Amino acid sequence: MWAYVVRKVLLSIPILIGIVALTFLLFCVIAPDPAVVYAGKFKSAEQLQAIRHQLGTDVPKWREFVNILTFQFAHSFRYQESVWGLLARKAPVSLAIQVPAFFIELGLQLALALLIASRRGTLLDYGLTVTAVLGMSVPIISLYLAAQWVFGGWLKWFPVAGWSQGFFYALHFAALPIIVSIIGGVGGGVRFYRTIVLEEINADYVRTARAKGVAGREVLFTHVFGNVLIPVLTNTVVVLPLLFTGSLILEQLFQIPGFGALLVDSIHAQDQPVVMFIVYVTSLIYLVMLIVTDILYTLVDPRVTLK
Repeated sequence: MWAYVVRKVLLSIPILIGIVALTFLLFCVIAPDPAVVYAGKFKSAEQLQAIRHQLGTDVPKWREFVNILTFQFAHSFRYQESVWGLLARKAPVSLAIQVPAFFIELGLQLALALLIASRRGTLLDYGLTVTAVLGMSVPIISLYLAAQWVFGGWLKWFPVAGWSQGFFYALHFAALPIIVSIIGGVGGGVRFYRTIVLEEINADYVRTARAKGVAGREVLFTHVFGNVLIPVLTNTVVVLPLLFTGSLILEQLFQIPGFGALLVDSIHAQDQPVVMFIVYVTSLIYLVMLIVTDILYTLVDPRVTLK
C-alpha cells in the first residue's frame, strides 16, 4: 500500500504545479499590472515602480512563481495582511457554516435514501422522490433570496446580514445559512444515493441473505449500507475542499466574511497573492483527499487492494 501512496504523491506533484502554473499565468502574467490598478488615474513611472516594490511584484516572474510554490506568499494587496493571517481569520467563518451543513445534509441524504429505497413502489417512495426532484429543480440563488425574504424580512426570525464575531450572535446568524444550505443540497443527494441503494438491494448477495432468513433491517444497515459507503466517500472528496473555501454565492448574499467572499473580492480587486493562495491550498487539499480516499476504500471494502 505504501508503494501505491508514494506513487500517487509523486504523480500529484506535477498536477499541483500545473494548476498553480495555469492560475499564475492567468492572474499574474496575462492580467493587468496590479500597480497600475492600485495607483489610480494619476501616476508616474517612479510612482508605479514604488508601488510595485511595495506590493512585491518588482521581482522576476520566475522568482515570484518559485516563491508561491514554496509557500512564500506576498502580503495581500488589498488588506496589507499576510495570507496566513487572512486564513486564520476567514476560514473559521466559512467552516462554521459549511461543516455542520455538510454533515447534517449527508446524514439526511443517507437516511432518506435508505428509507425510500426500502419502501420502493410505495406512496412514501413516490412522495419523497418527487420532493427531492423538486428540490433539485429550484435554483439555489432563488432559494437563498426566498429564505432571506421569508425568515429574515417577513417573520424576522433570523438576521440576514451583519455577521458578528460574538459567539451567540454568530450562531444565531449562521442558523439560516446552514438551514438553507441543507435544504438546497439534500434533494440531489437523496436522488443519487437512492439509485445506489436500489442497485445494492437488488444484488445477489442481498437476495441470498434474505433467503437465509436475515431480517430486512439487518440486511439494509449491515450489508447494503457497507457497500454504499464507497460512493459516499467518492462524493465526499469533491465537497471537502469546498468546506474550506465556503460557498461563493451564499457568503455574498448573506454578507458572510468567509473565504468564499474573500475569493470573489480578491478576484475583483486583482489581489494576486490571495487568489494564488486559495487556489494552491484548495488544490493541495483536494489532491491529498484523493489519496486518503483510496486508503479508506481498503478499510470500507476488504476486496479493494492498493497496488
